[in-house]
Amino acid sequence: MIAVDPISVPQPGNLTPEGPEDFDFQQSSRQSNSEQPVPLGGVPRALREAAEMSGIDPLSELYNEALRYAQEGHLRLARERLQMLLCMAPDDGESRLMLARVHVAGQRWQDALSALDEAANCGVDVPMSLRRAVEDHIQAENAAKEEQTGARIAREQGEMKTLRQEARRLRTENAQVVGRVGDLEREVRKWAWATAGVSLLAIGFVVTSLLFGGGSAEPDAAPEGEVAAAEEAAAGGSVAEAGSPTAATPRNDTLAQRAAAALDGAGDLDGATLELALAGDKAILKGEVLTYKQRRAAERSLANVEGLSAVDSSGVTILARTRGTTHVVDRGDTLSHIAMAYYGESSRSKEIEQANGVTSKNLRIGQELKIPAIH
Repeated sequence: MIAVDPISVPQPGNLTPEGPEDFDFQQSSRQSNSEQPVPLGGVPRALREAAEMSGIDPLSELYNEALRYAQEGHLRLARERLQMLLCMAPDDGESRLMLARVHVAGQRWQDALSALDEAANCGVDVPMSLRRAVEDHIQAENAAKEEQTGARIAREQGEMKTLRQEARRLRTENAQVVGRVGDLEREVRKWAWATAGVSLLAIGFVVTSLLFGGGSAEPDAAPEGEVAAAEEAAAGGSVAEAGSPTAATPRNDTLAQRAAAALDGAGDLDGATLELALAGDKAILKGEVLTYKQRRAAERSLANVEGLSAVDSSGVTILARTRGTTHVVDRGDTLSHIAMAYYGESSRSKEIEQANGVTSKNLRIGQELKIPAIH
């Protein structure tokens, strides 16, 4: 009696399919109607012997059929015939070499290499050119896979770098927004106090007029001038002493209002803190702006106000020159344009180039540049 080892069934914890029933080999066997016992070599050997007894050479016929199918391009049928042959004659090295050639024709390089190794183990002289071709294709496939993997990793790293740059840009914009909100809150408080002061002053003048001035016109003149002066101060304009050439008049009050409205309507002034004063028909700006471009925007908005002959912005500090800042590269940017926008001097592009190690030729959209302080 021949001892047969039981089939080793994988444990459920090691199974990858949906359920362990896919690996259950405990079903009952089929009822066999064979009249003769199966020989020691199994059914393949029995089929071979039966064919030979009936006058058929199964090995040669299967080999020839596989060769014919391979020549006609039916590679799957050729593989099946060779696999049937190898079941009957596992040591047939020529059939294994033929199977390797069929795998090569189907570009199944790893299967071809395995078939060549098995043919060599069976004592067949495997052509070195064939083995070298198979190994070269396997190496090429591995290199292509590694290249695809490298390209994917490089693409992911580029996307991560872009995301980090976008995050830095958003943090910069958030800081600018927070600063602008703080400036607006201070502006609102200033205007609230100014409005309260004007209101109290007006109430005091009215009460004084009612108590001491009666309804005469003379006492009313001075309070009206003082009220106008207080409103002029609240609007941000300068008020000279009464009787001077720049004393507040309805005309100057209107000019101050127009100048203040033009400055408020100017674009690109986010983060700037400006104070406007009038000296006759000359506008005087003081305060801080982030860039030279913002100062130019404020100057242009006031230059278009009718009644103003000049704008003095020498008292405006450009924070990009004194403290430095950052800039996110946009389409069409060059270092000269960036230096002009922040410093007001295109020749200062060298400072930006040295601080970042870049030139105008290798700028990338979305790249964050350091704008250093200059003296």
